[in-house]
Amino acid sequence: MRFADAVVPAEWADETLVHAPFHGAGAGTAPLTWAQQVTWRANARHGSNHRFLNLRRTVPVSARAGVDTERATRALGALVARHGSLRTRVRTVDDEPRQEAAATGHLPLLVLAGTGDGARDAREAADRLGGVAFDHAREWPVRVALVTVDGRVRQVVLVFSHSTVDAHAAEVVLRDLRLLLLRGRVDTPPGPQSVDVARLQHGAEGRRSERAVAYWLREFARLPAEPLPSGGPGLTPQLRRGVLVSSAVDLAARALAARHRVSTSAVLLAGVTALAAARSGRDRCGLFPMAHNRFPVRYANAVANLGQIGFGVLDVADRPAFPLLLSRVWQASLNGLRNAFYDPSALRRGFADADRDYATAFLPHYYFNDVRLPVGAAAAAPEVTRRDLRAAMARTGFSWTRGLDRASWHLLTHVVDEPGGVGVTLTVDTRHVAVDTVEPFLRELEELLVEAAFAEVSWPSAAPAAAPVAVATPPVVLPTEAGEEVAYAQFAGGRVGTGPLTWGQRAMWRAVEEFESPSHSVLNLRRVLAVSRRADVDVARAARAVGALVDRHESLRTRVCCVDGELYQSAAPAGRLPVLVHAVPHAAADPDGRTAAAALADRLGTPRFDHAAEWPLRAALVTVDDRVRQVVLVFSHSTVDFHSTETVLRDLRLLVLRGSLPNPPGPQSLDVAERERDGERRRGDRAVAYWTRHFPGLTVGLFDQVGPGLDPRYRRGSLVSEAVRHAARLVAARHGVSNATVLLAATAAVLTADNGGDVCGVFTMANNRFQPEYDVAISKLNQIGLCRLDLADRPGFAELLSRARRASLDAYRHAYYDPAELERAFAERGLDHRTALAPFCYLNDIRLPPAAGPEPVGPDEAALRAAVGRSTFRWLEELDRFAWRCRLQVVDAPGAVELAITVDTRYLPPERAERFLRAVEALLVEAAFHDVPWPWSPSPAPAFPR
Repeated sequence: MRFADAVVPAEWADETLVHAPFHGAGAGTAPLTWAQQVTWRANARHGSNHRFLNLRRTVPVSARAGVDTERATRALGALVARHGSLRTRVRTVDDEPRQEAAATGHLPLLVLAGTGDGARDAREAADRLGGVAFDHAREWPVRVALVTVDGRVRQVVLVFSHSTVDAHAAEVVLRDLRLLLLRGRVDTPPGPQSVDVARLQHGAEGRRSERAVAYWLREFARLPAEPLPSGGPGLTPQLRRGVLVSSAVDLAARALAARHRVSTSAVLLAGVTALAAARSGRDRCGLFPMAHNRFPVRYANAVANLGQIGFGVLDVADRPAFPLLLSRVWQASLNGLRNAFYDPSALRRGFADADRDYATAFLPHYYFNDVRLPVGAAAAAPEVTRRDLRAAMARTGFSWTRGLDRASWHLLTHVVDEPGGVGVTLTVDTRHVAVDTVEPFLRELEELLVEAAFAEVSWPSAAPAAAPVAVATPPVVLPTEAGEEVAYAQFAGGRVGTGPLTWGQRAMWRAVEEFESPSHSVLNLRRVLAVSRRADVDVARAARAVGALVDRHESLRTRVCCVDGELYQSAAPAGRLPVLVHAVPHAAADPDGRTAAAALADRLGTPRFDHAAEWPLRAALVTVDDRVRQVVLVFSHSTVDFHSTETVLRDLRLLVLRGSLPNPPGPQSLDVAERERDGERRRGDRAVAYWTRHFPGLTVGLFDQVGPGLDPRYRRGSLVSEAVRHAARLVAARHGVSNATVLLAATAAVLTADNGGDVCGVFTMANNRFQPEYDVAISKLNQIGLCRLDLADRPGFAELLSRARRASLDAYRHAYYDPAELERAFAERGLDHRTALAPFCYLNDIRLPPAAGPEPVGPDEAALRAAVGRSTFRWLEELDRFAWRCRLQVVDAPGAVELAITVDTRYLPPERAERFLRAVEALLVEAAFHDVPWPWSPSPAPAFPR
């Protein structure tokens, strides 16, 4: 099969390919080796994990060697002829995979022109070749690229299939290739190949496997059944991997290994185990080191996949100091490595007979794989001082690498050689381990080993490893003013949780990042809870109630963090929330503290949240005569929505008055994220399909640019109108629709009355509370919905109300979706989702539902028209950036409704913005008592520029 067809995209077809012919001995078939069986079964069940398992290697070639392409081709042909494993493919026969070594063939070589020494080009080639899964039935298990500079081969890139060779075998192959390139021959015979090893395992090695399986079953029974606590839905991909590159770890491990006469692998395994076991609180844990299984002399130079997982039990109930722990780890790992050569199918049968689930049995334990090459005899202890190691620690680097979708353990460690040190990769299952603990864990490992190199180190602290911010109290946002103090609301008892952002959070985050001012926020949600004097609540009692509130609602102790450019949310199990305490200095001037509460809400609500460092809630207490009269809460809108804040206030009211709540809390942000990832995908797909079906037909927006705009470009204006409040209620009652539908229809009418158009698009905010349990969820659930109104027949306002009702229901049904999927769907149709919605009007009705009971009787027509004269308009803050050309917010106001408009002055000058609000008011007043035909608006002048 041609190389380009098997490995690379079609666009590579024109690149240079040469073929290395080979003819070797040892052709034949055999079952898979035991190690191959494990890899093959995992691929069959879960799909290829090739990006992680393909082994990438590079052999640099000196310019002085003068190796041209022809010479390199001969060397590679000889290499494949020498090692039957490199010409072995796996085919399925009668539903059983079997490997087959070919005697002759051609190995395709990709020839690439490079620059300099070709190293950079070699890395790129390795990524290209390693990023594609092997077709084991048709493709040779090695891919090769030659990087040439000035007509000479400077780098040879090899990518091996890990199902055929392991890391040790790859190094044997590279050693032989170097000799073939430089001398043209290898004088020693090759070691056993994959077919040879398989035949031995399925024959003479059977007894050894039986002993190993018996050991596993006996030892595994010693481990207590301790399932891992749930830590939320986790991220996608599920496992995240951080890498610490450290010369200090290398030097300290070598010093400890020489002093205690153990391997450096044992030192590193002991350090990882000490930290992990201390944090889990386990008395006995399972160690699962990877064994290369080269102990028998006949396998020393085998070119095959022999690596299998060993297993040992470690007792740590007495919390041993590090030297004693190291001795135990050394013994346990040796036991595990001695019993790591076994038939995996026999081991699975043994677990099944013992009524153990093999697929999940290892999850609570630790996997360790040191893939560094042996260096021969034990090395002497390095001559370093504590100061040397401390200086080396300052040069340590941390980075994130590609995550994994699955693993059998929740915590995995890989150790590799790095220039001047070692690289330690820690992989954690984010369903059980918070991702922000990865870097602190690795740095604690470095600290532990450096200290242990010079002193006896006791058992590590049981405190969870985490970034400092995860346990620190976030700072009070604003400094206290004269007479103010800071109390703390303690909370504890929750879980450590990690998960993706909810769909609503992701949609909001764009506004947070792109449109929030660095100095202040228009997205924070301010709420005030009044406390009766008769309740006799002091500061301590109120602080306990706030602490209980945060303890009850995980979302209020969840922060938004970033790992390797990806946002995620992380819930803290315990902490304390700073609470500002403001004592009213003159009770007569502010007897119930309302004035002070309003000022505090503004102070706390103006600054942006630091979502990675702060809790998403700020709190203050207003006291009058030493009694709490107002509780001020400011929420981050990226964590909760308006509906959530009302639920929180209701709970706080009961906690302040009664001290407890009888019912459990509703779903929290991490719970919602898990549902969206696992159970809401089809609903989201239907919503995206609705959007892509209806959006292209919208024809009415906010027209063309009418001028250069003002500076700042965006202006906000507010009309507070009791007439709008009464008129909307009267229209709703008259036509049997909701109050929200009335405002939607009026907005659409004013938008289109002067400009025509057959279809009007208005974008609304849906609270998405229709799902089971979502009515009490504390999360950011609301998202944008698309209302499509057909206007081709120019209906009267009464008919428009009916259509608006249907359109709004359609919008609400299809407003729950993954924003990333919607953006992709738009992109496939040539639309930029970030700008495509801007020309339209966004209507956000954030009024609270009315209290239960009959609506009050509205005013008569004369009184309603008189109320128009009492409406007040004012300008609010100016903005430099905003996502929409026009946004209309509908907000509750005392005895009235506030219509707040934000406009892009390039399209809608300020004078027209006020006119727009007045036109909505006039239309509603007219429709409260009369039928209003097209063009609906009774305003004598157009609301918009033509």
